[in-house]
Amino acid sequence: MSQQRVQTKADSFLRKANRELAGLYVPMMNSLWKVITTGEFRYVKQCEQDEKDYQEALASPVLRRQTEYWLNRPGLSADQERELQVLKAEMAEYRMEAGERQAAASLWNDLHYTIGTFRAEAGGALLSEHAARVLMRRLKDGPQRKGIWQAEMRLGGLVAPKLLELVKLRNRAARRLGYADYFAMKLEIAGVGTDTLTELIRQIRGGLDFAYREVKCGIDLELADRFRIARSEVRSWHYTHPFFQMHDAMEEPLGAGADEMADKVSGWLLERGFDLSAVFRKADLAERPGKGQANCCLNLDRGRDIRMSCNLSPDTKGLAVLLHETGHALFEKELDPSLPFLLRQPAHPFLSEGVALLLERLAWDAEWREGLFGGQPEGDVPSGQERLRKETLVRLYWTLTLVEFEKQLYANPDQPLNGLWWDLVEEVQGIPRPAEWDYPYWAAKAHLSTLPVYYYNYLLGEAAASQFQHTLQARFKVWHGKEALGHLRKEVFRPGASASWRELLAAGTSQELNPLFLIRQLQG
Repeated sequence: MSQQRVQTKADSFLRKANRELAGLYVPMMNSLWKVITTGEFRYVKQCEQDEKDYQEALASPVLRRQTEYWLNRPGLSADQERELQVLKAEMAEYRMEAGERQAAASLWNDLHYTIGTFRAEAGGALLSEHAARVLMRRLKDGPQRKGIWQAEMRLGGLVAPKLLELVKLRNRAARRLGYADYFAMKLEIAGVGTDTLTELIRQIRGGLDFAYREVKCGIDLELADRFRIARSEVRSWHYTHPFFQMHDAMEEPLGAGADEMADKVSGWLLERGFDLSAVFRKADLAERPGKGQANCCLNLDRGRDIRMSCNLSPDTKGLAVLLHETGHALFEKELDPSLPFLLRQPAHPFLSEGVALLLERLAWDAEWREGLFGGQPEGDVPSGQERLRKETLVRLYWTLTLVEFEKQLYANPDQPLNGLWWDLVEEVQGIPRPAEWDYPYWAAKAHLSTLPVYYYNYLLGEAAASQFQHTLQARFKVWHGKEALGHLRKEVFRPGASASWRELLAAGTSQELNPLFLIRQLQG
């Protein structure tokens, strides 16, 4: 068969695969959007069915054989080979037996519903995640704080049994394909690999352990003084966030509600050549009963139907959340619309997280906020940058904890996980375990259930954000100016998955992923 004929026939196969997968993907994502924004059980069952249809298409033995056939044919174009590799990677996760796949989808949807509708019960009241955060920022009574923390952590007991069942199902499928476990499979398929992740963690901890301990010591001394206890008595419920995922409450009021915040950010982007007005019009930004508490951005059709669901507070914290999800929306909006469905997505999720985390940093910039919202900045710019440094360190070491736990969870889900959790929290975050430690607190972290083996993307994303920021600042003088963001659009957003993440990161920053920029920023 001539090269031209090979390419023509491969094109025909790929067009058909793209059309069929896109036709199943859109209803699945629409159902998921309804689950997130309403919490209604009828949409959970619809989403489960839609997800089953999409997964069965990707699990089709016929599709797999055809994909492998074309990948082994000489004469393909580089674009065709890339598209086939992306298809092969998307198919790998669904190589379960039909019964396993259905069980996994059912478990995932049940967990998603449980987490989305859970409210902590404390003092006779049901608390949303936001309400609990507000209380924990203001309460000074230690026993009351502990009561709220334990109420939030009860989610772990509800989730853990089904989550462990799901972990074991995923592992069985991954091991049949020759991987050590599901965690290793996900990294390998994404083109990262456990060695790359391990080396990144080694460099980050080697460069930042001292800086983190110093910041953590300062925070603990402040808390000890506030709660009139010894520093050695500080426990998880004394922090702002139940997992010490964040510390700075960012409560500075902006004098703007969710819609006005969105209008301001939309206008700011428009000045830089990015029109996200349609995205903001469809966005669901306010907290309400039944709505999922997680903030997210979904591209429902890998095209123009981009949705943001947020629970925004009228302060700098709300602004940070909005900017983060806007970063994801910006990436999705600027994907080349001529790309086929399979390639119309970020080359790797951590590139999108890197952009989201980078944009989020603007919320800490008092001068930038003043330009957008008016008023006088509270404190000078350096103090805002120092707050950002401390907050990023806190978040980074939480991320390191969860990534390591999830890796070990999949390596051996039958080990004493409750003890493992506190071993890691103590060693990485420096938080002593409570007296009542033998409980699945770890399962209260939703990502372990709803977005398996995703959290490492935040780790790589923090490194990428600093690498983007350094490159753009050096080249364009202002990293968030029109030319700088235009550079990201051309080199990183627009190509989608038509090139590997390594190629796009090199195009955007002129080098491979390097945590040194993040380490230098955070060392102080």
